[in-house]
Amino acid sequence: MSLIDKLMKLREEESTDWWDEIASLEKESIEKGMQDANDGKLTSHSTAKNAHEKWL
Repeated sequence: MSLIDKLMKLREEESTDWWDEIASLEKESIEKGMQDANDGKLTSHSTAKNAHEKWL
């Protein structure tokens, strides 16, 4: 059995969706991030990198 076949079998055996397993606070955070992205409230990678450069 190939690795792909094994992965596909494992995926088929998964009975839960990760979304159903995470906390409500995590879901709210993800949904807020998606809404911010849809509203164009994004910061470029280079801007974020420059702002936090001393920690990188």
